[in-house]
Amino acid sequence: MRIFPVVRIQVLGSAAGGGVPQWNCYCPNCQAARSHAGLKRTQSSVVVSADGKRWVLLNASPDLVSQFASCPPFRQHKGKIRSSPIEAVVLTDGEMDHVAGLFSLREQKTLQVICSRAVKDLISKHFPVLPVLAGYCKIKHSTFPVTIAGLRISALEFSSEKAPRYAGRRGRRGDVVGLKIETQKGKKLVYFPGLAAINDEVNRFVKGCDCLMVDGTFWSEKEMTSLRLTNRTARQMGHIPIAGENGTLAWLAGLEVTRKIYTHINNTNPVLRTSSVERKKVERSGVEISYDGMSIRL
Repeated sequence: MRIFPVVRIQVLGSAAGGGVPQWNCYCPNCQAARSHAGLKRTQSSVVVSADGKRWVLLNASPDLVSQFASCPPFRQHKGKIRSSPIEAVVLTDGEMDHVAGLFSLREQKTLQVICSRAVKDLISKHFPVLPVLAGYCKIKHSTFPVTIAGLRISALEFSSEKAPRYAGRRGRRGDVVGLKIETQKGKKLVYFPGLAAINDEVNRFVKGCDCLMVDGTFWSEKEMTSLRLTNRTARQMGHIPIAGENGTLAWLAGLEVTRKIYTHINNTNPVLRTSSVERKKVERSGVEISYDGMSIRL
């Protein structure tokens, strides 16, 4: 199979679960987002294409229908009453904000889902998305590595105690993965919407990539506890915060990667506000903040 260079990475959604504004949240960011379109974000999903025709979806957000409607390549009529440019869906975990959108793809004749065995277990037994969808379309499952639509996709599995709340079991290796998407010409995208650890495995995985899209969920370790929204810290929720000596911003500063982009940003994160001290600190470090509709070419 011929493998093409990556043509486009399109950010469909850039927020963590709940989006911005979250429907029942009145934190400063959500309050501002209700009257300021520039702050609004839907839940995280990305599409990648090697030829501009066939697309691979990275995570299936609950906001998928509106995201597709806002994405130019998905509005093109190809002379058929129904058609889909989606070749496959690749999942980084089994969290609700990354798998609930699969239900919106039930009109596909065949739906190819690529994920770890641990994630397949989650969405087959604990939250039976795949068995339900099997009543509507043919389901094909693949594990990593896989080559599809001119892209080679591999994964780094994390060992984590965190599992989705619906799971009813402890976390296991592979419940969360990072993705590497490569082309024959050597272009590499690494996608980590959930980053549970920074270690030698992670550093080897990202080495030599052209673009790193990384977990920007929380600014600080106690972001949520300080607002009395939960009693869990960022790391206890499976996300390394941006700030701090052991945060992702300090880590990114030492990486030789052309483009570094935060995604999966929580509604409470001050980096959403362009005038904030936190946003300016990130931008001075050469790291970008993703937004819905962001287009990246490698």
